[in-house]
Amino acid sequence: MKKVIISQNVFTGLQDQPEPAAILIDGAKIQAVAPTLKDLALTGEEEVLDFGEQLITPGLHDFHLHLFTGALQMISVPLHDTNSAEEVIEKVKAYAKNHTKKWIIGFGWDNGSWVEDQLPTKEMLDLHFPDQPILLNHLECHYCWVNSAALREARITNDTPDPSFGEILRDEQGEATGILVEKAQDAVQQLAYDFKDEEKITMLQTFFKEAARLGVTSMNDMYAPFSEYLDDFSLLYKLEEMNELTARVFLQPRMDGDLTRAHQFSADYQHPKIKMNGLKQFVDGVITWHTAYMVEPYADQPHVGTTTYPLEEMKKWIVEADAQRFSVRLHAIGDGAVRFSLDAFEEARRMNGHMGTRHTIEHIECIQQEDIPRFKELDVIASVQPYHIAALEQQVYVDRLGEDRFKQTYYSKTLLEAGALLAYGSDFPVVSMEPMREIYHAVTRMDRTNQKTWGTGEQTTMAETLRAYTQAPAYGSFSEDVLGTIEVGKYADLVVFEQNLFTIEPSDILNNEVVFTMVDGQVVFEKQAARTL
Repeated sequence: MKKVIISQNVFTGLQDQPEPAAILIDGAKIQAVAPTLKDLALTGEEEVLDFGEQLITPGLHDFHLHLFTGALQMISVPLHDTNSAEEVIEKVKAYAKNHTKKWIIGFGWDNGSWVEDQLPTKEMLDLHFPDQPILLNHLECHYCWVNSAALREARITNDTPDPSFGEILRDEQGEATGILVEKAQDAVQQLAYDFKDEEKITMLQTFFKEAARLGVTSMNDMYAPFSEYLDDFSLLYKLEEMNELTARVFLQPRMDGDLTRAHQFSADYQHPKIKMNGLKQFVDGVITWHTAYMVEPYADQPHVGTTTYPLEEMKKWIVEADAQRFSVRLHAIGDGAVRFSLDAFEEARRMNGHMGTRHTIEHIECIQQEDIPRFKELDVIASVQPYHIAALEQQVYVDRLGEDRFKQTYYSKTLLEAGALLAYGSDFPVVSMEPMREIYHAVTRMDRTNQKTWGTGEQTTMAETLRAYTQAPAYGSFSEDVLGTIEVGKYADLVVFEQNLFTIEPSDILNNEVVFTMVDGQVVFEKQAARTL
């Protein structure tokens, strides 16, 4: 049966404000959009759902998350709102009472937001967990806190050398403290993340139910070292067979110079709802641990950070990938990493011409002024995660970068006004997948205190914010012909919000909820039944 969805407030994405509209849906796609129900050529047999004054938008598209790791986070110890190491330990102890797994895994602690900004140690965990291995991922997932049992399981000793990109933090006696940075985490994670297929399926079911509840109908899953031991994208096909894949997944596997592998991956994932979208790699780390790559030395340490691979080697990978029409997405947080990424994309354009690729830089936490216009010049997408400014502490960034360079962090409006295509995402499980948090912090720029802003004038309007959460990700996923706006011929991926985001107070955005989510014309979440005409 055909469906018609109507509301007095429909944001199609084609204008800056919502307007009255009636949307006729036939199967998986939108057949017609008209100002009123009377303007549609109906037979009288259609099901008509009236949402009154509630806001209807295109389905939300999270342009940057980590699917399997996010699914794991949902069944792990939640540590995002902890204020001390002691509070973390109490949460772990409470979790352990109800779980019998060999490993206890947690996500989200951040010593930078604790009352006492000091790194925790393995001894703190050993006191309560002398034999059970514990792996607690830092908020940014670029370092973790483990106990002695975890170090023993991973065979990390005082004599274990540091990886080329990473560090086993040690005390003055050379003993591992329990903090593992960047690639030093691998030895622990490959053991802790060893799950059976049925366990992963259960995690994915939980994940997609939550995505539907939040109105996330499309997502881009991004390669990350911490998920390599967990990812199994073939399970998405099993979920689709079970009719439980309630969102579209665009995949960005690892870029490593092996394009034969990349072509095989592309051939394996060309399903309408499970599709390879390009390749992903990390240029650098994070500012908080001084592993982000900077143009000038850090304010509190006399070095410029580091890179994951030699830059010339990575540039070669990028040029070759571009030549074979693979779009590349680069994690680049420091201004040096952002500049390198732009230089590499410029080199690819110079060497290959424009191959139709849609390259993207992820995060862009710090950028030099002269590099801002290069996004438009080089046709590079700016992928930003607005809620990060509330997940991290401003003072930590001031300490690392100094006052002047701190002012060049977390741009949104500046990039947009310079002509960059701005796309929003969450980076889940680094922070919540909750779109209301991303939208709130995009339009207000409030930091974690909700009392001061991060970046003067960097707020994006509601229309700009929603386009960055719908249209821009659709373009970045080569799907702008079927996703991103409410238009004839596009998939009926729609979201209905309890309140109109364009008229409520910004402070009420966080309390707003999705009441209805549709994918392919099928209802995948319904909190509130619409009035049927």
